[in-house]
Amino acid sequence: MKKKLDELTGEVLGELEDSGYSKLTRDNFRYFWNGMIKYFESQNIYEFSPELAMEYLEIRISKEGLKKRSTNFIKRAILILDHYNKYGEIPLRCYTPLTKLTNPQYIEILNSYGKYLLEGEYSSRTIEGYLSNIVGFMRFLEDNEYLDMDMWSAEIMFKYIETLAEFKKATIKHKTGSVRLFLRYLYLEGFTNEDLSKYIGSVRGTYHQKLPSFWTKNEVEQLLNAIDQNNPNEKRDYAMILLVARLGLRSSDVKKLKFENLHWRENQIVIIQSKTGEPLTLPLLRDVGWAIIDYVQNARPQVDNPYLFLRHLPPYTELSERNHLFKTIEKYMIRAKLPISAKKRNGMHSLRHSLATTLMEESISLSDISGILGHASLDSTSVYLNVDINRLRDCSLEVSNLEVGQDGKF
Repeated sequence: MKKKLDELTGEVLGELEDSGYSKLTRDNFRYFWNGMIKYFESQNIYEFSPELAMEYLEIRISKEGLKKRSTNFIKRAILILDHYNKYGEIPLRCYTPLTKLTNPQYIEILNSYGKYLLEGEYSSRTIEGYLSNIVGFMRFLEDNEYLDMDMWSAEIMFKYIETLAEFKKATIKHKTGSVRLFLRYLYLEGFTNEDLSKYIGSVRGTYHQKLPSFWTKNEVEQLLNAIDQNNPNEKRDYAMILLVARLGLRSSDVKKLKFENLHWRENQIVIIQSKTGEPLTLPLLRDVGWAIIDYVQNARPQVDNPYLFLRHLPPYTELSERNHLFKTIEKYMIRAKLPISAKKRNGMHSLRHSLATTLMEESISLSDISGILGHASLDSTSVYLNVDINRLRDCSLEVSNLEVGQDGKF
């Protein structure tokens, strides 16, 4: 049974909040949707229709002379409703550039590719990056009037690569990599007769190791103390943040945590990691366990759902995959008067980094830290050596203990 338009917009607003959209953006969507609902009702239509929604937009443009920015925002509002009505999820933010494409075939193909990526084992951030790069590629095609896919050739691919000359090496690598995968998909799905991906070369030597952002023990405690544990929403947030800060769980695994993963008799949390697909067993620490119990007994919506952490607005479903909980952390940072820096990552993952750094300071072995964090290899864990100066000193060799040969070499 299809939802009535007012029910649909209510659900979408809740999803937008969980996905981290600001209150101002949600209010602007709500304002447009309320006007659209009234127009639908005047036509005796009570379910969503993208055609009628665009008709309403055209009426508003002709009456109010909307600027391009406002028009694109409203198109985005219509796209969100249409996508959610069809697939039950908020479309990725990078679909916004679709308003910059004019070729209907390209728009359809991009949507098709987006759905294909969603079915794969890609993170939402990775998908957004891929689609954003492909929109740039398609805009190049439109600007040069390569509007028929049968026109695509090696020469056109080389011309596109030439347009990237001003970008940094790492950016070129990301853009060409996205386009290469896209062209391979088009060939395998029969959209093109030739595999044009072979004309998009690879860029090597762009990897560099970044130092992970981390918090001090005092900062973590300040953050936790800023959470109001009498507030139902914040009871949930407190339990989730503890799982990351104390146990180092990835936020994706926290959101997917189910009751069946909690082994109370053994005091263990047992999961299959969403990133690596590998099993992970962690101790159910006392403070973490009591935070979960407090949330379940006193704050969690009383619905039959296998997931531990739920949205607190109807529908009471699990948290969105695209909600990285960055806004959640930021809210408590502001309350705790902790500095927010554009140069330093402050999301959930930084708390995971902080646990690793703390364990290093306590002389826990690298292999044990790797096991706790669920890393696939020690290479992923060894980056924390870069922020532990004392451990780096331990790894260095004393020059006095080395023999120097006649040639002056060690």
